[in-house]
Amino acid sequence: MKRIKSDTITSGELTFMLIGSMIGIGILSLPNSLISKAKQDSWISAALGALYPLYMVLAAAIIYKKSPNNNILVLSKKCFGKIIGTILNVILLCFFIFNVFTLSAGLSIVLRTLIVSFVSSIKILIFIVFLSAFTAYKGLKVLARVNHLTFYYTTILTLMLFAALVKGTYLNVCPILGSGIVNILNASKSSAFAYGGIEILFLLYPLVINSNEKIIVKSSLLGVFITCVFYTWAVFITIYFLGIDNIPKAEWSVSLTTKSVYIPIINNFRFVFLILWAAIIFKPISNNYYAAAMIINSFFKNAQNKIIICIIFPMMVYLSTIPKNNAIMLSILNYFIPKFTLFNIIYVTLIAVILYIKKVK
Repeated sequence: MKRIKSDTITSGELTFMLIGSMIGIGILSLPNSLISKAKQDSWISAALGALYPLYMVLAAAIIYKKSPNNNILVLSKKCFGKIIGTILNVILLCFFIFNVFTLSAGLSIVLRTLIVSFVSSIKILIFIVFLSAFTAYKGLKVLARVNHLTFYYTTILTLMLFAALVKGTYLNVCPILGSGIVNILNASKSSAFAYGGIEILFLLYPLVINSNEKIIVKSSLLGVFITCVFYTWAVFITIYFLGIDNIPKAEWSVSLTTKSVYIPIINNFRFVFLILWAAIIFKPISNNYYAAAMIINSFFKNAQNKIIICIIFPMMVYLSTIPKNNAIMLSILNYFIPKFTLFNIIYVTLIAVILYIKKVK
């Protein structure tokens, strides 16, 4: 594949791209979706959910070793034929489009509910999608640098939650393993969905300069590990500070831990935290937007990503208007995410197995 300087990244930037693709608005409500099963052990379930991205990295390592210069879109057609391969690529495209409009809609709901209730949803959505599209429009290199910068930004905000250790109590996370191994494992299925976004790895690894199998695997594993730490810490500190009885009372429970942060010149740090975190959520929207445009680009000869990004902008805005509130959003996510996750697992597994068998022969 021909590599364009502005559309290549380093191994370090790949790590930040993966972190940026996996960490989104879902982290704010992750404890809510886990405590019904795993109770005070939900933070363990959040950590176990990382098995999903680890499996995807393993599959990517096998695929990369066999064909380092071809992304999954090319390999899909080679393994399954042009027609079936194209159909599978279209389903993968739908996954990234789904991520764009659900993340955009989710961010819009948070902003309208907690911050800017006086602004209409369509105006917020146009702004969100436009900013994400503009970032994707600037190219992969710029997008990678944005992910790099916002990683440190995310780390600082997350570390500020350490203040909750002073005002919380360890009794809220005890007894450890008290909810039962079965319940912890069942909850880990829900946490695995939170790591969605790792799939962008299969589009990006041929674009990493001066890379080999070890570098790709090392960069990917580092991204998964850091994301796992973020998710586990967010769930743990929320339970530690609020307790499992108070978490269901807030739709975005992680944001409530900011009540433990005291800054003399700021009366309501939760408000500031949500504004700052909203800026972070533009990152996974931009990443998924770029991935969607990249897949569409593969269907046409001599097409340009920038033109495609502009063309699909109205569609992205329209789809983002479908989830009107958080209840509709949750029903959409609960229905489609398990199906997309299962498809992604089967999709990359089949390609990895086919390439592995061909290598053995």
